Formats: sequence, structure tokens, C-alpha cells
Amino acid sequence: MLKNKNVIVISMLLILISAAAMMAAEGGSAKFAVTRPLFVGGNEIPIGTYEVRWEAGTQETMVTFAGIGKSVLIKVKGKIEEVDKKSDYNSLVVGKDSAGREAIKQLQFSGKNLRIAFE
Repeated sequence: MLKNKNVIVISMLLILISAAAMMAAEGGSAKFAVTRPLFVGGNEIPIGTYEVRWEAGTQETMVTFAGIGKSVLIKVKGKIEEVDKKSDYNSLVVGKDSAGREAIKQLQFSGKNLRIAFE
């Protein structure tokens, strides 16, 4: 009986670990509004609404900012990070880049336990 419980516990742990790995591997997209000019990965992002897509794969991912109704297309590297609490809405975390400009430091996604961080 004890062996059966151990097998169940180990199986549950493996499922949880696999689910966390799949979150990073699933890729996805979300819409974000940029209300003032910002930078990300050294690229300027003009005011507008963007469809942001990230590729499936490892924690290091390529992130694409595609301007909706504009011909803006910016690709930068980001890092997928797991967080404890799901975000209530899509949001940008803004800070300063190495040149002192306002820059997107993180993207947080509505209903997801992940964020994408930029250097």
C-alpha cells in the first residue's frame, strides 16, 4: 500500500514538472498598448497597439512586436520566467535601459503564470 502511494506522489511530481516546462515551450501571443515611446532590446517602440508573439522552445525566446495597423515589426530576445501568481491583465513593466531611456523590462500576461523579461 505504501509503495502505491509513493508511485502516485512521484507521478504527480512528474506531471507538475512537465507542465512547467510546457509553459515555456508553448509559445503564444497577446496584445499590448504602448502609450508613450519606449525601447526594448535597443529598439524604439512607437506609441500604438502591438500583437506580441513569443516562440516555443527554451526559456530564452525570440519575441516579436508587430504593430497593429502599422508597419512596425521588432524582434528581440527575451527570457521566459515562471511566476507564482497569475497576472490579472496584460501589462508592461517599464524601467531604464543601460542608456538611461525608458524601456520595457517585462511583459506580464493575463491569466498566465509566466512573464518575459528583457535586459
